[in-house]
Amino acid sequence: MKPIAAERMPTIWAGRRRHLLVILFLLGVFQAVMALVMAFSVDALLGAPAEYNTALNSGTAPDGSALDPAAVASARTLVPWPQLTILGVAVLSIFGARWAERVVGEDLGQDYVHELRRKLIGTSLAGTGGPSLGVTITRASNDLTSVRNWVSQGIVPLMTSLPLVAVVLGVLSLANWQVGLAVGIPIVLFGLAVPPLARATFARARYLRRRRGRMSARIADTVRAGESIHAAGGVHRELNALDRDSGKVVGAAVARARITGLVRASAITAASLATATVVVLGALGLIDAAGVASSMTLVGVMTTPLGDLGRVVEYRQNYKAARRIQAPLLAEAAALKRLEKEREEHWKDVTPDRSVTGRNGLKVGRMVVQGQRVPMLHARAGDVVHIRSQDPGRIHTVLLNLLSGQNTPAAPGQPVPDLEMVVDGYDYTLAPGRQRRKLLGHASARIPLERGTVSRAITYRKPSATDEETAGALARVGLDEALARLPKGTDTRIKNGGHPLTGSQAARLKLGRALLDDPPLLVLDGIDTDLDEEGMWLLRRELEAYPGVVLFTSQNPDRMAPGHRVWTVDAP
Repeated sequence: MKPIAAERMPTIWAGRRRHLLVILFLLGVFQAVMALVMAFSVDALLGAPAEYNTALNSGTAPDGSALDPAAVASARTLVPWPQLTILGVAVLSIFGARWAERVVGEDLGQDYVHELRRKLIGTSLAGTGGPSLGVTITRASNDLTSVRNWVSQGIVPLMTSLPLVAVVLGVLSLANWQVGLAVGIPIVLFGLAVPPLARATFARARYLRRRRGRMSARIADTVRAGESIHAAGGVHRELNALDRDSGKVVGAAVARARITGLVRASAITAASLATATVVVLGALGLIDAAGVASSMTLVGVMTTPLGDLGRVVEYRQNYKAARRIQAPLLAEAAALKRLEKEREEHWKDVTPDRSVTGRNGLKVGRMVVQGQRVPMLHARAGDVVHIRSQDPGRIHTVLLNLLSGQNTPAAPGQPVPDLEMVVDGYDYTLAPGRQRRKLLGHASARIPLERGTVSRAITYRKPSATDEETAGALARVGLDEALARLPKGTDTRIKNGGHPLTGSQAARLKLGRALLDDPPLLVLDGIDTDLDEEGMWLLRRELEAYPGVVLFTSQNPDRMAPGHRVWTVDAP
């Protein structure tokens, strides 16, 4: 497998984004052309020959002969419609190009962020452990917002504004080198100031991002522990702690704004200085009034792009700060994707070896929890095994290892042996996701139901289940009649972990999907705590005749499964 360190952020130049980038570049060139058309139109409108204007005012032709009064009156009322029409079309064209630039830029940014979001969340779901909920949300929202801003409001101005500014400066310099120099010097000075300002922006953006991540983690952890905090009278204390974190975020944001504001102000000032230098050249008589008007028209068109370039620095540094966090996660996502593909390719040639487990049997060996070995487990079809430990936290890690098919290191970077886990003769550790869901069913009281319909929840392990299979699974856990009383039946949408189902009904739904198709290994994590009496009776009935191996955790194992075996997972 390719080393994670070799991975980078996904490239912008990929898929349909290539076409969007080309469109943006062409929009920039188009705006530059329309800006020049505007300038030439203004020059044509204001730059009529001096002799013609003098003749109209005096009523005498340049050779001294008198002009026809009627012709003079007609000339005075003549409106230069061609020039005005061209000027209007150029203005409307720039309007349309700016609008299209915004739309295409947002499409580009959202397309890129969509790819990143899927990979980031996929990494969190596929991992055996990870950051807190608050940190995950921050990565999926704030960090991705920084990426989107860089793509849609950072790269886009680079693709459109740079061609526009370059073309305009080039034409101005060719037409009048004095004007080109006067307009170009402020812009060049702004460009020279960008690198040191960018470094300062990056440092402050990184610090702000760390403060935001810590605040998000605190908020998520505090909200999840809300009941305990309220019962202990600690609401005021937790709010004070949150205030401290929030105050640090405020201070870091203001410190960053000092630098980013300076960058933006410098960009706008460069445009203002360019305007002022054109006026000075006109006052000195180096260019005529028409030249001043046309030059200021071009500078006015460049003002907005220059302001956009001032924001580019901020968006770029925010993106770099987010990239330092996201790149390793995206690398992990790429590694997981490659591993899953390799598993699918390898699985085509796999045949079960039931010499050790027998049909629907289980073998677990070489499991390591908290740096300590767990005793081996052999179980035959029909065995119901209670997982027991003096440390409840150790049981949780055992379940994580079982579900993920790998040992969890006690500390980051600590080497651990490969887990041995054979289910129904198949090496579960090498099975791709589609095969794992056939080999293992899982129901836990700790894990809420996903958002979606009841039908989706019951068939989660088997999306291709028929209507008959779905109805059978619901009847098996006694939910058929309860769902029939709901207005939308199996199309009822579940939210907030189970609403509108009762706690017992939600637990039965989890149990029903774990039992669907009778997987060789059934893992039940405290599911009995949420079941009512009827639910417990249905569960005991299923366990008594279950054709595979059942591993379960419970505070009252004898009530749940009389005659069960015990697997003590404490270190030998």
